[in-house]
Amino acid sequence: MATLTPLYTANPTSDPAEIKALLATLGIEFETWALPARAQELASQSRLGDAEKAELLTLFQEKLHEKAATAGYRSADVVAIRPDLPGVDEALAKFDKVHFHDDDEVRAIVGGEGVFGVVGDDGRQVLLTLRAGEYISLPAGIWHWFYCLDSKNVTALRLFKDNPSWVARYRGVDRGVRPNAS
Repeated sequence: MATLTPLYTANPTSDPAEIKALLATLGIEFETWALPARAQELASQSRLGDAEKAELLTLFQEKLHEKAATAGYRSADVVAIRPDLPGVDEALAKFDKVHFHDDDEVRAIVGGEGVFGVVGDDGRQVLLTLRAGEYISLPAGIWHWFYCLDSKNVTALRLFKDNPSWVARYRGVDRGVRPNAS
């Protein structure tokens, strides 16, 4: 279950309706997706080859077609981050600084968990911890960052409108951090 923490209140919520409503004020779409047992099984593997990634895409074909029709996402792929992948820390370091892209950033988490931080137009920041079965669409141009938790384990579908690559445009703004749990 997702957890949204507005860093300006440090008052987290796991209520999907509250999360959806707060993110909507930032122009961000949030949904929960049913996870087939086979998707969970594939996402739990230590490595995913091309055949397993293709199977994951097939399992979510209906949702992907829906997003193509409603939001114009024309292609998708699978990314599987694991703690022992060569160069994983260097790769993740590209995304943990505040940046934006010229295209939407869309993820459907099918295994593990990761954290998106977002900077609103008013400068206030929120952290959203996404877990398996959760979907987020950050519109092009929104300032954000992403990091994995200590497990460095996340499997996600990525959806694209155009070219499946982004140039991160960074800015010198400190990102928020997760408040200490008490």
